[in-house]
Amino acid sequence: MHVGAMMLKMLSPFCAALLLSVLPVKTVMACSCAKNQTERSLFDEAEYVAHVKITAAELRDIHELGNVASDDDMLNETPEYVRVSFEEVEIFKKTKFSPIYLRELPFANGNCMLGLLPGLEYVIFLGKDSMWFVARCSGSGFFDAAVSEEVPPKIKRLREWAKERR
Repeated sequence: MHVGAMMLKMLSPFCAALLLSVLPVKTVMACSCAKNQTERSLFDEAEYVAHVKITAAELRDIHELGNVASDDDMLNETPEYVRVSFEEVEIFKKTKFSPIYLRELPFANGNCMLGLLPGLEYVIFLGKDSMWFVARCSGSGFFDAAVSEEVPPKIKRLREWAKERR
């Protein structure tokens, strides 16, 4: 092997690293929730907590929400939202606040949305200021009803907390 080929072989990784270091880097945002919040504190803060089954999801124009969209910077970043129809399987907490539809932003990295899908079940936590937008940080999450015939621990806890409120 001659010197030129050997030199090229040694410089190739260096040149590749140098090239990658000067390319523009796009920042990837990760979903970030408030720390030190327990499931119980999320339950206590929520106005509505329910086990729901999603029946339909429809992409809609964000401007149909009127002032709701203009008041929130996060909503101004997208021209659309997802309007979600659902059936209540079990309600654990409900005050005067009762959603007709659930809402989400289109699912993407970093926006903390669940990606509510028709046919699947979720446990939903909504606060009065949520504008019916479902997010992971509120305590909401996927519920796999087919895992077992036993009542899952999360559902047992929610039932106990609901009884304490009565």
